[in-house]
Amino acid sequence: MDNRLIVKISGEQLGSDEYNFDILQASQIADVLEALIKSNYKIACVMGGGNIVRGNKLHKNGFSNQIIADQMGMMATVQNGLFLNEVINQRKIVESRLFSNIPVESLCERFSYQRAMKYMAESKVVLIAGGLGKPGFTTDTAVVAQAFELHCEAVVKTTKVNGIYTKDPELDSSATRYERLSYEQALQNPDIKVMDKAAIALAADKKIKVIVCESNSDSVLAVLGGDTTKGTIVG
Repeated sequence: MDNRLIVKISGEQLGSDEYNFDILQASQIADVLEALIKSNYKIACVMGGGNIVRGNKLHKNGFSNQIIADQMGMMATVQNGLFLNEVINQRKIVESRLFSNIPVESLCERFSYQRAMKYMAESKVVLIAGGLGKPGFTTDTAVVAQAFELHCEAVVKTTKVNGIYTKDPELDSSATRYERLSYEQALQNPDIKVMDKAAIALAADKKIKVIVCESNSDSVLAVLGGDTTKGTIVG
């Protein structure tokens, strides 16, 4: 598969308590992507939008139209894509190209399999916004679907902690970390919430590995090299 990877970038990773769009946070993500490109990986990324819009928070606030909430979320991912694309390209270390699965041609390219594959082959970072272009699908599901389309061998999901735990380690100090999980274990355990079950089921069906680790280049490269002390591999 020519070292093809797809990285899930959550909206929370691009924002902070002070800023919806935090340059420092985005620069840390750029560090990871640049390190992967320098290590000869071909990289695509799927953008989240949780720093701007979260559907569950809208619902709690009395906003009941899930379709509109999802459409707002898809638009939020475009904003994040524009932001990260500019941060990466301003650094002039690697190049990135932004696509969207919803039509916003005045802002970025409409997603094209052929062009995305071309840019990846040229060692450009491919950023994909707009989810799957339809309401009702999470960005977790979108990243696995795009991994299949772009012939990626794994989905990389970076988090605040070094892998998947038996419980939330920030809430339960007795939580222990998994080094490896089968798809079945990840699907059947209700305490594993790092990725939604529909996305894990799709990964299982398409035989795409899911790697969960901390959001820094050393951890990501270590787990990709087989060091499961730095993260968790599902599949």
